[in-house]
Amino acid sequence: MTVYKLIARQFNGMLNEDHYSKDNSLLHTCNNEVLLTFIFAQVIQNMWQGLDIFLAVVEHGSFSKAAGALDVSTSHVSRQIQQLESRLGTVLLQRTTRSIKLTEEGLAYAAKLKDIQNALLDANNELQGVQHTPKGPIRITGAGDFVANRVAPVIVKFCQLYPEVNVHIDFNARNVDLVEDGFDLAIRFGRLQDSRLIARKLSTRYMKLLASPAYLEKAPPLITPQDLSQHNCLIAISNRWRFRNGEDVDEIKVSGNWRSNNPQAILHACRSGLGIAHLAEDIAEQSLASGELVSLLDDYQVNDNASWLVYPRKDLIPLRVRLLIDFLLLHTK
Repeated sequence: MTVYKLIARQFNGMLNEDHYSKDNSLLHTCNNEVLLTFIFAQVIQNMWQGLDIFLAVVEHGSFSKAAGALDVSTSHVSRQIQQLESRLGTVLLQRTTRSIKLTEEGLAYAAKLKDIQNALLDANNELQGVQHTPKGPIRITGAGDFVANRVAPVIVKFCQLYPEVNVHIDFNARNVDLVEDGFDLAIRFGRLQDSRLIARKLSTRYMKLLASPAYLEKAPPLITPQDLSQHNCLIAISNRWRFRNGEDVDEIKVSGNWRSNNPQAILHACRSGLGIAHLAEDIAEQSLASGELVSLLDDYQVNDNASWLVYPRKDLIPLRVRLLIDFLLLHTK
């Protein structure tokens, strides 16, 4: 038996005896170079087995969410991860009953795999005749100071890098339907529930409870979050504010005579002494430094607000959109 037959037999089930029998021989109909190319392709396929699932778990942060995104069972995801770790001889993910966390080896491995995945996507795009220089429209929806001050400048740099891409940013406080309204990307905050969308975290916005010295002079004492029931609270999207003290989390329902979905309007009302605001630290940075506002309940961790880059779940994302997604994830702070 030749070395090619010995190699082929390592792939149990890929080539059965019929394939290299005397009358129906794969080796008979193909030269050695073709067979080696076939075997190499099978090796690559075997090597990639489980890696897409591992990357999905890393992206979504749990086995169940990765299973939902890939339309497979959670047990299948768990089994593939175990087999991958067994093949590699190392633990990639630390599991607890409540969460998973990348090990140091898993973090480094995921970063390398992402580079390989992007390189493969680029190669596929070139093979399919997609131009390497992206061009065409990208529609984005979002609202607020974070989009205007943190996201938009990054997109400006992207447009300078790729001048043939045309970007339209729609500043709309309403959560539009990306699929129905034809948007490529959205910037959203807080909890996301639409299973048709993929969400990638852009940043974590650290929240502060704020008031002006003038308001505090005439207001009742504020010692614990429960005392907020006695205060005029300036409300943005939600009238339920969450606080953490050690392991305990309190959700306080607040009320007040001022409500707006514009953080600058809330900031102005707070500086004017109207009430207590729950705002991102970066929005109030200058007012805190000047003493116009002071931070409250610092012994309690105010619930932080994540910002998310959201896009429709599609089999094929245009190159220009994929490049912008990667660019935003890399450069948005």
